[in-house]
Amino acid sequence: MTIKIASRSSKLALAQVEEFVKKFGISDYKIIKVKTEGDIKSANGETLFDKAHFVSDVQKCLLNGEADIAVHSAKDTPAGETTGLLRYFLPSQSNQDVLIFREEDKFNSEMKLGTSSLRRQLQAKHHLNAINIVNLSGNVDTRLEKLSQGEYDCIILAKAGLARLKLLNELQYEVMDWSTASGQGFLCIEVLNDPSADIYNFLLKSIREIDLNLGKNISTERSILEAINAGCNSAISIQTQSNLESENSQLIHLGEIYGVEKYISFSGTNAEKTINDIKNQDGLKLLNEHN
Repeated sequence: MTIKIASRSSKLALAQVEEFVKKFGISDYKIIKVKTEGDIKSANGETLFDKAHFVSDVQKCLLNGEADIAVHSAKDTPAGETTGLLRYFLPSQSNQDVLIFREEDKFNSEMKLGTSSLRRQLQAKHHLNAINIVNLSGNVDTRLEKLSQGEYDCIILAKAGLARLKLLNELQYEVMDWSTASGQGFLCIEVLNDPSADIYNFLLKSIREIDLNLGKNISTERSILEAINAGCNSAISIQTQSNLESENSQLIHLGEIYGVEKYISFSGTNAEKTINDIKNQDGLKLLNEHN
């Protein structure tokens, strides 16, 4: 049986599909390439829009029977599951950001720094003391081309995407020591929630064990974001990691919320404690600066 896989049509999205099929030994497949509303907005130079626009058109292929599986960038997916679909998450090599240089390999605050992400813009301001931050739109190739042509001195991109495109060895970059968006670098795999379907059972057997803890972690992160009314475009970073200081390596959710003039760091061992820590530090006020 040929498995039909729906995906965005960018080089990075197709590389993600190849990573998925290789991981699970799928040899007989067809890629259904979808030009999403998000792709159109990005090509038109828009930067501030709901990242769900990269996902919903691909999901329609599943819901109307054109595809058996959908592959997404996890960070683009909404907090809640879509009615009628079941989703799993696959781990990544990295969830880090990298600062890529055109010529010099050491940052100075006056460099023209490009990024479309509000989170990254404010992280660059607060953590790098950057003073010349400008919007950057387009896919990975377009952004790197703008850098090489001298439109920017440096740009910020996700390390995982560059690794999937096998570009890291060609670039001068520095790994950023900050937390990133929920799901960055991870893949989200969706299928119709139909237990009678062969593909449903294939995913259940093949992915469930891999996804088990990762899915819980990302779901908890998303529940935290949903509770404080934060979305893909919010100036917030969050990640889950083992707390090595605890006796049983208890998981801890930690991140930062960025305002124009200041930022806060938050943490908690569960969703409730994390949300309370955010509220106790007036984190909601910082989020609302940009709403």
